[in-house]
Amino acid sequence: MSEVRAEEIPAEERGEETVEELIPQQLGIGALAHDAVIYGGTRVALKSLAFLLVPLYAHFLTRSQFGVLELILAATAFIDSFIDLSGTLARFYFDRDEPGWRRQAITLFLAIESIYPLFLLGGLIIASRPIADLVLGNPAYAALLVIALCDLYLTNIVDVPLALCRLRRKPWTFAGYTAARAVPQILLSVLLVAVLHMRVKGILIASLSAACIIFVVTAREYVHDLTRRVDWSVGREMISFSWPTIVSALSFYALNLLDRFFVRHYHGLADNGLYGVGFRYSQIVLVGVFAFRMGWPQWHYSWLHSGRHQQMVARGANYYFLGIGFLTVLVSAWILPLFHLIMPERYWAGTRAVAPLSLAALGTGAYMVAGVGLNVTKRMRLIPPTALAGGAIAIGLYFLLIPPYSYVGAAWATAASFGALGLIVAAVSQRIYPIPWDFRRLVPAIGLTVGLSVASLGVDAWMPLGASLPVRVAITLAFPAILLAVGFFTPSDRAAFRRLVLRGR
Repeated sequence: MSEVRAEEIPAEERGEETVEELIPQQLGIGALAHDAVIYGGTRVALKSLAFLLVPLYAHFLTRSQFGVLELILAATAFIDSFIDLSGTLARFYFDRDEPGWRRQAITLFLAIESIYPLFLLGGLIIASRPIADLVLGNPAYAALLVIALCDLYLTNIVDVPLALCRLRRKPWTFAGYTAARAVPQILLSVLLVAVLHMRVKGILIASLSAACIIFVVTAREYVHDLTRRVDWSVGREMISFSWPTIVSALSFYALNLLDRFFVRHYHGLADNGLYGVGFRYSQIVLVGVFAFRMGWPQWHYSWLHSGRHQQMVARGANYYFLGIGFLTVLVSAWILPLFHLIMPERYWAGTRAVAPLSLAALGTGAYMVAGVGLNVTKRMRLIPPTALAGGAIAIGLYFLLIPPYSYVGAAWATAASFGALGLIVAAVSQRIYPIPWDFRRLVPAIGLTVGLSVASLGVDAWMPLGASLPVRVAITLAFPAILLAVGFFTPSDRAAFRRLVLRGR
């Protein structure tokens, strides 16, 4: 867990330098990789345990029950679009290097994230029966929705100390907090689903219980930084900065989760269950994206006033598409053999959605990298029109592809929409904050990722599993080999890799 802090000393009596840990300036690529590896390693370790629960759920839940779970999670994610303002704290936190300013930013942001969602979610809980009838087709599911909404509120608060761990570059503390939530959730899920046979309700209760635990554990991360000396005009500026991100989040919802309702409408809960299983395993790529995102804000903001910020953003983008691109190819190539090992046969068809959903996961991080100029310049009002354009593209593709192709069409619609959104945001951001992108490296990395992922789908469809294994190995190795052949890796990259290998001997 986190290091011991001077909790016995009142905040007002402590020196400012003991309250706030200043962020090192101008962090190198190694710092970005260090944070991403720790965040990613934590998430991979815990997600690996969570992924083992999916076969457990598959044995105790029918495809229709899995579809109900997917719709509940999709509904709460829609509501989360209105209350998740996490990017705001990072932007204001780095406005000044003064501990007093940072205390004020933390206090104001926590107040906003505590009060506003309380009223919104409280109203939705009161109206849970008609909402359950509308979303799930049965008001009897209202209790499940209430559990999910309570979980959402606590998770929203817990996001504040987790964000502070990232901004203060405390990845091991972040890892400890993440484990403190994930491990109880996994153990309770096994107990409630496999032993007590509580099915969907058991999964949701396990998540809520774990949220209660981590809410208490993480309070120490911010409670001594709270102050009564705040400038409420800064709070209003935060809200003004935040509201465009709500529109962006709604667009991401349309891109990521609205398709569940289309699949249910046109093809029923069983197909929705297959889609949910495929989505769960595409999250292997999303874990990698998440790890990069955890290190990205504090890394690129450390260069903000150095005169080299644009160049470092471009350099970071190269490594993003290298690492996440390889992970996307790896998942796409090996997901069918994995399903044959761990999943009941009735769920194997869900693998057809994994490759396009993995590409969509790659697109979520690409959107973040491409739009960095909007955050740096605080031109957040440009986000809603670009986000709405992406959402409109997604919905149009859902109508076009889901009726004939069900969840597979939904997966490809999601991937195509994220690709379009990334290009739109990159074009807008480039006009106001030019980044010297290295297209000589980016284009081969992106092209190989898409091409090899599609090739993996062809192998799944046309080759027997046993005979396909050498081909899958070749697809996996082709990604780094071809990039090496076309000159993606610079001499400094190769030298750094050699040093890393020699150090490991």
